[in-house]
Amino acid sequence: MLMIRKKLDNFIESSKDEMIGHILQLVSYPSFTGNREENVQSLEYVLNLAKDLGFRTLTTSDMSVGIVEMGEGHQCLGILTHVDVVGIGDPEKWTNQPFEGVCRDGFLWGRGTSDDKGAVIMSLYAMKAVLDSGVKFNRKVWLIIGTSEEGEWTDMETFKKEFTVPDFGYSPDGEFPVFNIEKGYADVILSFEEPMLSSVLELKGGDSPNTVPSKALIRFNDGREITVHGISTHSSTPEEGNNPIIGLCKKLRDEEEGFRFAGFVSRYLANDGKANDLNIDDGLDNYQGEHVGITTAAPTVLKLENGKVVLNVNIRQKYGTTLEKISRGFQEMSDEFGYSYDISNYLEPMMVSGDLPFLQIMREVSREYGVDDSLKVAAGTSYAKSMERFVSWGPVFPEDPQTAHMEDERISIETMLLAAKLYACFIYRMAIEEN
Repeated sequence: MLMIRKKLDNFIESSKDEMIGHILQLVSYPSFTGNREENVQSLEYVLNLAKDLGFRTLTTSDMSVGIVEMGEGHQCLGILTHVDVVGIGDPEKWTNQPFEGVCRDGFLWGRGTSDDKGAVIMSLYAMKAVLDSGVKFNRKVWLIIGTSEEGEWTDMETFKKEFTVPDFGYSPDGEFPVFNIEKGYADVILSFEEPMLSSVLELKGGDSPNTVPSKALIRFNDGREITVHGISTHSSTPEEGNNPIIGLCKKLRDEEEGFRFAGFVSRYLANDGKANDLNIDDGLDNYQGEHVGITTAAPTVLKLENGKVVLNVNIRQKYGTTLEKISRGFQEMSDEFGYSYDISNYLEPMMVSGDLPFLQIMREVSREYGVDDSLKVAAGTSYAKSMERFVSWGPVFPEDPQTAHMEDERISIETMLLAAKLYACFIYRMAIEEN
């Protein structure tokens, strides 16, 4: 196995420049979630590259999902990735244009480099390393490329209607080590009736429901303006940023402007991302003795719409916290603060047994490369939730800059290479295992 590992590693190293070039080219597509044209172009770019590398390709009937296939056998290993991206946040806080795609200072810069276009190309070249190794396949391997992971997962629903779901697999759409538990996801959209709204000319904060923004502002008819700058971060880890929507609401509350949304945010969402004050669960980090992390809540989008103030609250609920509990918590406060609410894009938390054989191989491969092999809880969400026996695994390491959903998103070339080597070795091991 040591010799084949060296062969796989050498292929990845020799493909470094190709991988960099393809990642940067893929980044150049402004494939925001919901932008069908750009997402189809991104998907076609990957599928054409896969064909050039000698793979078979398939797509769903609506071109929302692409599949790169190799091997054969009764079982299938799935690798779940996506080419759609979140909004760019504050354009003034990017060193380069977000879709320019730049290699500088040992990093690849641009929207999607770490989430998740970089991983798409890493996975493709990891598969190519295995394909060129001459392995006798005992399993199929599918690289599954979606186009709406950052929104509602209609693409995965279509995939599951038209294709057989793989037996197990992973999503390279997070961090290392192995995350076999993921929190859930819910966007709670609050629409506030505001008696003082006639005094407001503009209200704006955030452009993606799953991103803590870096700026929020309000402009009044009398010329006054309040702008609050913060630090953007992935909404699954709100404590790592500085939420300007919260800062703006506190200012409005302190100046006694009388806005209901400001009072709500200041009272219930200003607890460093913790959802304890919302009374939607017990506030603890466990479920029946299993560590599952705490539920978090973050205001991510604030805007005027149809004569109301609309606020998106992004919830990452721990295992055991149900849709009913979340709904009941927001219902209890609706009369006091004058809002109606809707829960959209709801995903259940997931938990996969760490005893499954494929996870034991994944952990063995991690140890072989000197990478942490522990099982952990993911604060974020990935396509792993969409299918049974899937986990989140990489591509970013804990010591790397965590820049997904932030301005100046980037991934290091060193991380790209090591992650691709891990993936290649794992895919090889799974390909040769007897069914």
